[in-house]
Amino acid sequence: MTIVTVSDSASRAEGEGPGAPKSPAAELHRIRFAAVVRYYPVFLIFLIWEILSRLDLLDPMFMPPLEDVARTFYQEVFVTHELLHHIGVSFMRAGAGLGLAAVAGIGAGVLMGRVRVIESFLDPLISALFPTPKLALFPLMMIFLGIGDASKIGLIFLGCFFPIVINTYTGVKNVDKFFIWNALTKGASQRQLIWHVVLPAALPIVFAGLRVATSTAFLLIVASELIAANDGLGYLIMFAERSFDPALMWSGILVIAGMGFAVDRLLLALGGRLFVWQDNNK
Repeated sequence: MTIVTVSDSASRAEGEGPGAPKSPAAELHRIRFAAVVRYYPVFLIFLIWEILSRLDLLDPMFMPPLEDVARTFYQEVFVTHELLHHIGVSFMRAGAGLGLAAVAGIGAGVLMGRVRVIESFLDPLISALFPTPKLALFPLMMIFLGIGDASKIGLIFLGCFFPIVINTYTGVKNVDKFFIWNALTKGASQRQLIWHVVLPAALPIVFAGLRVATSTAFLLIVASELIAANDGLGYLIMFAERSFDPALMWSGILVIAGMGFAVDRLLLALGGRLFVWQDNNK
């Protein structure tokens, strides 16, 4: 006869409790289920698209069946590799413009928030230039920078600079004065004040500006490649439209949407790890 002690029962209950570690397979299943629940509107749109296409309620010249788009995507990525080339070109241009805008925008925003002379000089310029449609300046950029990558990177830089500098400036101006006074009374220099007090406190608002700028970068890179380019996703979409290849056109459109979504999720996840103290203080 087997005797079960109280300690054995307690340890078994602890091993089967809600805090017990889960197997990797169970954890992967939970993550997949959470992703489906969270992003079910996207899957629902794809399902409706496929159903309406199969019922011949959508013109295949404008919206082909999703199965045809997926087949074209697979062929262009894994067979001909042509789509990978266009993705790399567009991502390079968008990344270069966004990176330059982040460096310049964050630097200018911090200086505007900390130096009154720079704030007085840049604030009216930003207020005047920010509402200007950036795409309307693209012909001028092509004249001065040519029709190559430089004009496209310059357009993306200009479009992404303003949301970053405005958000950085706002974040720096809204830093709690108590933090600044406390650091100054303890002997912190201006450099230490900016790096260890101002920037960490303003970073959540700066990240919000980066998320807006990311969307702007993908919008402008496609628009500029639609106007003047020999490669890139914008060029691919225009080429497919003129070649009456709607499946390829929609493949390019969905790739752009997926790239923007992936970068935004990465920034959101990075912000969640960097700003975990915000949730703890609520």
